[in-house]
Amino acid sequence: MSAAAFAGIVSQVRHHTDYLALHVLGEPLLHPQLGQLLAICQNQGLRVNLTTNGTLVKGRQHLLLASPALRQINISLHSVADQQAGAGMNMQDYLAGIFSFIREATANTPLFISLRLWNMTKEKDGTNSRRNDYILEQLEAFFALPGRIADELTPGQGITLAPRVFLSQNQRFTWPHAAETDLGDRGFCRGLRDHVAILADGTVVPCCLDAEADIKLGNIHCQPFTEILAGTRATMIRRSFSSRQVAEQLCRRCSYRQSFDVSAPVKAVAETCLLPGQFTG
Repeated sequence: MSAAAFAGIVSQVRHHTDYLALHVLGEPLLHPQLGQLLAICQNQGLRVNLTTNGTLVKGRQHLLLASPALRQINISLHSVADQQAGAGMNMQDYLAGIFSFIREATANTPLFISLRLWNMTKEKDGTNSRRNDYILEQLEAFFALPGRIADELTPGQGITLAPRVFLSQNQRFTWPHAAETDLGDRGFCRGLRDHVAILADGTVVPCCLDAEADIKLGNIHCQPFTEILAGTRATMIRRSFSSRQVAEQLCRRCSYRQSFDVSAPVKAVAETCLLPGQFTG
């Protein structure tokens, strides 16, 4: 997405949200105009939550720490742990870059840092993988923690490692696409309730898990954003989730929605459009 196209999108969505998230399966630190994108958000009064695999954090450290628009950076440690063996990545150097960034960020900025280890599947002997154990051991040493992180971690919950630095674990989830198993028509999701995703070509989809645009709601370059949110398909999706029904085939195959409590009451929202201040995208 060009900086000019991004600026046009921001001018529309800023009336609906105070926050913008940069991810949707891509790696935002690869964008050659990232500094311009962050400056656009700053000029339009939007705070940025950015998700990265962390491999480029060291090289982009100055740019990131100098941006007043950046509110939170999420680092997916599991993405490198999963790829290390095949890609020949040096885990020690990778973590050294992450720790250097954390040290500077916590000392000189109000930035929140969320470390993610979302591949905590169990092996046959009941332990986590050796790569995950190594990461946890290095975190314990860097933050000088008195005990073992593994004893405190609970799937779906986070722990505080230091002021404004957090670690969460979760089970691995699969990206929902047609080849995945149909999980049924009962469920709930916050897609189109307090977030939505806009892909690089301007296509608007209900959430960041629809990276392939299986559920096209419209294109923000061709149609006003408020009109897209008020469209027939978007309205149907919101109504269906409000009644705990899963209408879209992609959503039926999404394992991430199983993390939401189906029995919890749903707060009323506008029928046709998310209200200003409720939306993050």
